[in-house]
Amino acid sequence: MNICILGQYPPQIGGIATYTKQVKEYLESKGHNVYILTYSSNINRDKNVYEVNVINIPILRGISFIFRAKKILKKIIHEHDIDIVHSNYIIPPGLVSSLVKEDNVKSVTTVHGSDINILPNNKLLRPIIKYVLKNMDEVYFVSEELYKKALDLNIPNLKEKSVITPNKVNINKFKPIDEDKKTLKDKYSEPIVIFIGNLVEQKGLKYLLEAKKISKSKYTLLIYGDGPKKEELEKYILENKLTNTYLMGKTSTPEKIIPESDIMILPSISEGASIVALESMSCEKPLISTDTGNISKVITNNENGIIVPVKNPEKLRNAIDNLVSKPELRKKIGKSARELIVKKYSKIEIPYLNEQ
Repeated sequence: MNICILGQYPPQIGGIATYTKQVKEYLESKGHNVYILTYSSNINRDKNVYEVNVINIPILRGISFIFRAKKILKKIIHEHDIDIVHSNYIIPPGLVSSLVKEDNVKSVTTVHGSDINILPNNKLLRPIIKYVLKNMDEVYFVSEELYKKALDLNIPNLKEKSVITPNKVNINKFKPIDEDKKTLKDKYSEPIVIFIGNLVEQKGLKYLLEAKKISKSKYTLLIYGDGPKKEELEKYILENKLTNTYLMGKTSTPEKIIPESDIMILPSISEGASIVALESMSCEKPLISTDTGNISKVITNNENGIIVPVKNPEKLRNAIDNLVSKPELRKKIGKSARELIVKKYSKIEIPYLNEQ
């Protein structure tokens, strides 16, 4: 088949970019032709990756993507005889797909999180979201929680065309490394606690920094990512004189960073189904996560991970301090986490392949 995938794609970071790359690699391994339509970047692209130049200003970024991507998507569909357009995230990729929908091309979209958790709360975006989901041939949800929230929108036939497709992780890429291959321990005090993600409100990073401020143990906190909250986080670190706390900037190689950690942390306020959570567990790391999205369906608390309440720096501090002081417990939880990922979250699922 010839398939066009719309959405974020590396070097962009985050769960959607990771998912898009995973799907592309898997489809190509099965002999399918895959074309990517994504945002512009400053790197050289493969010939089958098409870029959309956007206006990098909030709101205008999405609007410019919609208008410019429509034209490019039509070109890809006709030049490459596309069978399926697979969009990731409802707006703008899903909307672009809906606006360019053709009778002989199947349109599907994967719902990842905030496109159902947050965007429908906006009165202007809610009808657009309903329009997109109504016009899709199939809709995939990365968690049952997102699926249930979407049903509340009362979209005709949504139930019949929906499939729950949990996120997966490449266990051969995200795996433990030997102690002698770790480099961060030569630069920073151990234990090392790491966060990887976008620096946005929903990631709950201010609660993580508050937990660091009131910590009763010593550890290094490394925050990888970029986003609108960067300056606010920098200011908090300086004003509160947080020691051993560093903003590391973006990383395009989480598979190299995660194995370096002693503890991985996900302090989110809102999540759909975190890919970095699965990647952390696959690397045999103990993950401390807030109780958001589908995390309680993935983690058995205190067995293969630690779950704490949302927006609670005191509980977060307790969980971090406990693991910092107990290296054997970290090892035990990490090993159980890896076993779970290998067993349940290592085989990618793409419904339209099963329909052939």
